[in-house]
Amino acid sequence: MRILFFLLPLFLWGDGHIFLYHRFDDPKHSYTNVSTKVLIRQFNYLKTHGYKVVNSKELLRKARNGENIDKLVAFHIDDSFESFYKNGLPIFKKYNYPFTLFVYVEGTDRRFGDFMDWEQIREVSKYGDIEAHSYAHPHLTKLNDIAIISDTQKALDILRSKAYKIDSYAYPYGEYNDRVKKLLSPLFKYIYNQNEGAIDKNVDFKDVPRIALTGDVKIASRLKIKNLKVIDFKVERKGNIITKISGKVPYKKVEVYITKLGWRWVKTKNGYFEYYPNFKLKKFRNRVILKYNNEISAKMVTKK
Repeated sequence: MRILFFLLPLFLWGDGHIFLYHRFDDPKHSYTNVSTKVLIRQFNYLKTHGYKVVNSKELLRKARNGENIDKLVAFHIDDSFESFYKNGLPIFKKYNYPFTLFVYVEGTDRRFGDFMDWEQIREVSKYGDIEAHSYAHPHLTKLNDIAIISDTQKALDILRSKAYKIDSYAYPYGEYNDRVKKLLSPLFKYIYNQNEGAIDKNVDFKDVPRIALTGDVKIASRLKIKNLKVIDFKVERKGNIITKISGKVPYKKVEVYITKLGWRWVKTKNGYFEYYPNFKLKKFRNRVILKYNNEISAKMVTKK
C-alpha cells in the first residue's frame, strides 16, 4: 500500500502547455489578434490559479526528464509584429513573464509596415529569447529542398550576425510535412508547429505543439487540453484525397477531425483504429485531429 501511495502522484501529473500569440490590440487583423484586456485576464488567471510561466526550453527539458509540469506554461510570439513591442511587451514586463519571440527576419530586416526594427528587437531580447521564424515567411511545403534550406540559412546568418544564439524554429503558418521536418531537423534543437496539443514526457523536440490564443479565448479551457498518446498515427493520401487515417490509442473509440469535414467517432479494436474518409482537401492548410475527451493529438496536412 505504501508503494502505491508513493506512485499515485506520478499518475496524477498533468501536461504542460505552450501558448502562441501574434498581434496585440490590432483589431484590423482579428484572425491573429488578442486584446490587451484579454491578455491581462489570461495572465491574472494563471497568477491566481498557481501556474508558473517558464521559458519553453525549460518546460521541454522538465517534460523529457519526467518532472511534474502540470502547472507550467510557456509563451511564444510569432512574426515580430510591432504591436507586441508597443502593446504586449509592457504587460509581459509587468507580470515578469518570460517568452520567446520568433522573428520573421525579412519583415524586420526590410522594415515592412507593421514589424519591429532591429533596435526594438534588441530591447525585446532583454526580457525574452529571440529565435527563427524563417527569412521570407514562405509556404515551406511549396518549396523544393534547396529553397527551404536557403531561406532558413539566410535567416540564421542574419540573426547570428546580430549575436543571437539560435537553436529553435517555428514553421511559418504552422505548415510542414515529413519532408520539411526531415530537412530542418538537423539545423535546430527545437522545432514548433501550430497544432493544438499539450506537452508531456514523450514530446518530440522537432515537432512541438503550440496552442494559438486569439480573440476572447478563455485560457482555462485550453489548460485542460492533454496529450493523446497515439502509436503510429498515420494519414495516408492519394494526391489531395485523404484515403486513410490510422493509429493506436488507449480507448475503445476516438474522435477524428478533418478540416471542412468535421468530427467523426471511430471505434477501435484492441486500441487500433482505421478510418477511410476518402475526403478531398478543400483548403491549402488542413488539420487532422484525434481527440478523446480533453486529450488531443494533431497533424498538419497541406495540399500538393
